[in-house]
Amino acid sequence: MSNVLKIDFSGQAYSFTTDGWLNATQAASRYQKKPIDWLRQRDTVEYICALAEEKGNSGFLPQFNEIIYLHGDSSLSRVKLLELVKSTGLVKIKGGSPENGGGTWFHSDLAVVFARWLNIKFAVWCDLRIKEIIRASYEPPNMIKLLLADTVSEWELRFPPSYYQALAKVTKTNYKGHSHGTPSVFGQITLKWIYSEILPPDVLAEVKARKKDSEKMHQWLSKGGEKQLDQQITKIEAIASSSVDYDDFAARCMQSCKAIGQLHLVLSMQSN
Repeated sequence: MSNVLKIDFSGQAYSFTTDGWLNATQAASRYQKKPIDWLRQRDTVEYICALAEEKGNSGFLPQFNEIIYLHGDSSLSRVKLLELVKSTGLVKIKGGSPENGGGTWFHSDLAVVFARWLNIKFAVWCDLRIKEIIRASYEPPNMIKLLLADTVSEWELRFPPSYYQALAKVTKTNYKGHSHGTPSVFGQITLKWIYSEILPPDVLAEVKARKKDSEKMHQWLSKGGEKQLDQQITKIEAIASSSVDYDDFAARCMQSCKAIGQLHLVLSMQSN
């Protein structure tokens, strides 16, 4: 699964991959629906078959027809249907909760059709976002426009004292309030596990180039970028607060962030 982008629509975060796949389980839950209920509809089946055939993967219609006539709520029907749609290459199933990337994922060519079943306005928004995501993946400079603000914003408190207190705990350093300064290791941790996790390398380099010595990196983030920053701060603070020492903290950060040096690309956009 590609890196996951969390994009806001009407106050809710929706997950996409950098190649345009949509977390259908997460999206459907916002409308009290389930992907399986859409997948077993006849017009959905026919659409998936036609789309798979167009992509050079045919021969599914007879099997789909057999499943359609099974009892819709039966576990056998659901299992067979999911197995079949996965084999088309248009659907992926990942274990875990949607918040951690788990659930049923739909290919970009299937996502908008599914989104129409959920909500028309969401479908239009989803269509535009997927096009922007795919376009941005081929045009890296666009990510800078999406993630960064055009001008620097006024400074405001983004990192709460509790964040620094948690870092002081695992680094065995003293923190007496931000007005007294912070140990240099705090900055190193923040760069590695906060900014390097929410910003792609080219965007991070652009922030460093733009900001003056008196400015902080978060002052250059877009509104969506600020939201991702707040979420990452909360995440790292929680890890630090529950770690026994720095080695434990580093190991858990590494596990949480998948691998050393692996960046979580985050596309920051606002809903219409």
